[in-house]
Amino acid sequence: MFRVKICGVRLKSDVEAVGQSGADAIGLNFFPPSIRYVDPAEAATRELSELARSLGLIRIGVFVNETPLKIAEVVANVGLDAVQLHGDETIESAAGVSGRKLRAIKLPTGTLSVTQIDAACRPWIDAGYHVLFDADAGAAHGGSGKTLDWPSIASWAARSPSASWTLAGGLTPDNVSEAIRASSAQSVDTASGVESPKGTKSTDLIRRFSRVMRAWPGSTHGK
Repeated sequence: MFRVKICGVRLKSDVEAVGQSGADAIGLNFFPPSIRYVDPAEAATRELSELARSLGLIRIGVFVNETPLKIAEVVANVGLDAVQLHGDETIESAAGVSGRKLRAIKLPTGTLSVTQIDAACRPWIDAGYHVLFDADAGAAHGGSGKTLDWPSIASWAARSPSASWTLAGGLTPDNVSEAIRASSAQSVDTASGVESPKGTKSTDLIRRFSRVMRAWPGSTHGK
């Protein structure tokens, strides 16, 4: 779906920085309690989405415990390429969500077995979702800055070669290369890891984070 997603962008300058960095996706956060929230009803949010489209970026809307009807309205009004469910949704409650779909799988930060990881994500994979592994942040629903046990993820990935998945959870410019090596990730996502201070995107950190694309086989970014 994407290789590098910068989540929680709020300003046109954020989107421009993502486009210039070589990353290929943005996340627009529609969870009101989040410091990264953007209002889907505001024209400025639609303008962010249109700018991202013009730069060739994949636009992903992040939703927490919204109804499929509300999600469909936002997708149509804002202009989104995919939907990311990041709350306590169940397979049943999300049955009406259509189009390209991601599901955040919030895992404990310690060592996990292949069986534990598979039990958490397999129903969503079977339902057609791209899964995103994030560290469990409780009621905050993300942005904790905590990292997962990457070797545990790698063990699961070796048993699930056809699964479509992304690594998130505390990724920064300083640890993302090691995270990819240790987890076997082919797709990464960050929000707080490219912010200084919290909630404010840093052009330099976005650029440094996105350099990781150059390390993947076949990548032409930065060459």
